[in-house]
Amino acid sequence: MKFILSQKRKGFTLLEVMVAMAIIGVSIGIFFSMVGNSSRIRGKIDDHTNSLLLARTKAEESFLGILDGIYTRLDEKTIYEGVTEKGVKWKIMEIDKYKEARMRVMMGEEDEERELPPEGYMALNTQVEGITIDTVTFIEQKRNDTIKKKKKGNE
Repeated sequence: MKFILSQKRKGFTLLEVMVAMAIIGVSIGIFFSMVGNSSRIRGKIDDHTNSLLLARTKAEESFLGILDGIYTRLDEKTIYEGVTEKGVKWKIMEIDKYKEARMRVMMGEEDEERELPPEGYMALNTQVEGITIDTVTFIEQKRNDTIKKKKKGNE
């Protein structure tokens, strides 16, 4: 009796096909979850970029003196607040550091020998949706002040 064991098998077994399909299914699932996450992250980046652009714009408007919104003026601080059409809240504080330091010295909070910052030294704090931008600027004295000084010098 001869047994013929050398029959060649062609194709895949059902088990091999099922394992391959499972691997492909898991790979596709991972791919689509990554695409979904990247879309969400892209949306957050766009929102952050828009908030940063708004903060920069408001800081520039403040520097140019064309800032609109509700403002509160204290001795050394001016606070502007507002809400955009899309509901984004913003707040800007202009702080005259010279006046602030002078007030501290006058109130006795600081040593009188400490040097005061120069006149026109302004700190600008811009806050928009969790973004804070701190800027330091020097503002020129008003034209009238320089004219008065020139007149006093000529006398």
